[in-house]
Amino acid sequence: MDALRDVLLTLSPTARDKLRRVLILDQPDRDAIAELLRYGDANGDGWADVIDALTRYPDVRRKVVRLLAEIDAAP
Repeated sequence: MDALRDVLLTLSPTARDKLRRVLILDQPDRDAIAELLRYGDANGDGWADVIDALTRYPDVRRKVVRLLAEIDAAP
């Protein structure tokens, strides 16, 4: 879980917030995914794969949402 936290820390606060909002939806939201893809990240296809994988594994998705909340709550 520490490796996942390290990866999430590399994202900007805006990107983390967008990812968290998409993951909380618990359903495919094409507009939100499109927003992530348009964010300007060179790995836009990778973002879509991450969203798809986390949608298929709800327990992992919840862990990622929790980690994002912890990171944003930290001073």
